[in-house]
Parts: sequence; structure tokens; C-alpha cells
Amino acid sequence: MPSLLCRRQLFLLLLLLLVAASHGDSSGDTYDTSMCLPESTCGNISIRYPFYFYNKTKDINGSNNSYCGYPGLAIDCDDGKLTLQLNGADKYKVNNISYGSITNVSLVDRDFVDYSSGCTKVDHNVTTPPASWLFFPDMSVEYLVFFLGCSFMNLPRKNTDPITCRFIGLAGQSYVIPKDQVLPGNWSQFCNQIFEVPVLKYQPVDPNSDAWRNGGYGQVLRQGFQLSWNDTGRPPNCTQCEESKGRCGFSQNREFLACLCPNGRVHSVNCSASDTEWERELIGGRMPSNSGVMLTMA
Repeated sequence: MPSLLCRRQLFLLLLLLLVAASHGDSSGDTYDTSMCLPESTCGNISIRYPFYFYNKTKDINGSNNSYCGYPGLAIDCDDGKLTLQLNGADKYKVNNISYGSITNVSLVDRDFVDYSSGCTKVDHNVTTPPASWLFFPDMSVEYLVFFLGCSFMNLPRKNTDPITCRFIGLAGQSYVIPKDQVLPGNWSQFCNQIFEVPVLKYQPVDPNSDAWRNGGYGQVLRQGFQLSWNDTGRPPNCTQCEESKGRCGFSQNREFLACLCPNGRVHSVNCSASDTEWERELIGGRMPSNSGVMLTMA
């Protein structure tokens, strides 16, 4: 009787042959399974689908640079530091990802991380890309408005003083005010720049305090903000795919392309029973029953 070691070697050999045959299918209905992110960590943060590594793009049904994950959830892990790109070239440091019925992502602008003290300058609005399924949850996020380089006839907030910070290239006075305290008005005609950024709720905010006006608002910015993932807007095909244990593949144009099954097969909508049986039987230590080979690991 062959030894247990020989059986394991035979099992691995047959498994490699099966995978090679699967990926050698000339019909074009296979994909490179390495593009689908298994659960892993970057630093001490757990990462898994629907996030995907931005550099793990492959071909799906002739569409180059496609990815296994959701639009707007491309991440990068560089030397144990995790970042997520929201819009354009703006990348944000990921402080934490919590998974559950609602997936939450805690982010902070990388520019703010470098300011340990002093005057932190904001130079862009924080927005989410279209079709990203990311949103700012009202229960945990509020906003600061930066009025930079202004000459007001009237103030955007009653009884408020400008910050003491002076920014290069901007003449006039600047203010940092919670959005819910800004008075109605067309303030853009009085300022060189106006930006709105999200921050965590319940942070100490007093626009009239000396600490705030001397750059203390930067401490609130460095706490970051939160985004939540809303999957209710998924394409119907994507919903069916995930219910069949598949993962959704998208193009760079954010279009749903195909359902990517655990065994390396590509389907238009959902995985078949044999696609998921392959995974279950492999975990159980057997070759899939539809492969024509049965090998039980004794």
C-alpha cells in the first residue's frame, strides 16, 4: 500500500494537472485567480474582497486591466502602509477597516500626517468617485469649511476671528469653521479659495479659542474621517454572482464584466454548482468528483 506521503504527492500532482488543464481552456472562459485578493494584512489591517490591490489587474474576457473587486476600493500596501485612492491622485492613509453588515473605513489625508504641529493647509475638497459605493455616514462625520485668503464685508460666522496662520501665495485673512455654523451667503466672491473636508464628529471644536486659531484645528484633521461601504447599488448581475460564491469583475470603466468563480472559471452571471464544489472538495482533501479522479487523503 502506498505511504501517506506518496498519496499526498500524488494528490498535489493531480491537482496541478487539473489547474493547468482548467487554465489551458481555449474557450476563453477562465481567468488568473491571482487577481482576486485573498484575506491578507498590510501592517496590522485586514484586507479582503471587495477591496483589491490596484496593481493586481488582469484580463477578463478580453478587457485588459480589469480587477476583482468594487470600483473605488483600490488599495496599495507599501512597506506596511495602506492607502486608498478616492478621486484623482489623492491618496489617503487607511487607519482601520471594520467588516460587518456595514463595512467602515477610517482614513486620514496623507498630507495631514506630516504635520505634527503648526498650521495645516487644506488644498482640495474630499469627495468620493462616482460608482464607488462609498459614502460619508452622517452619524460619524461632520465637516470643516476652510475660507482662505478672504476680505469679507461680513463674516461667515458671527463673532469669529481669523486664524493666525498665513499661507504662502494667499493674501487676506483665513477662517476654519464647522459647516453647521457657517451663515448663508455667497462667500466665494470674497475668498481666493474655499474647501470643505470631512472630520470625525464629537471632536473638540471652538473656532474662537486661541488654540484653534493658532493651528489647533490641525489636530482634528489628523484624526481623519470615516467612510462606509454601501452595497445596495450593486448591479443585479453582481448580486447574483456573490450569492453563488463568486466575485465580481469590473473594467476600468467601472462596468461589471463577469462573475469570477473559485475554480478559475468565468461566467456571465453566476457560478455553477460544480464551480463551488471544486473548492469544497479541495478543502476536504479530495479531487473534485467531476474531474474523473477521486483521491481521499487518509
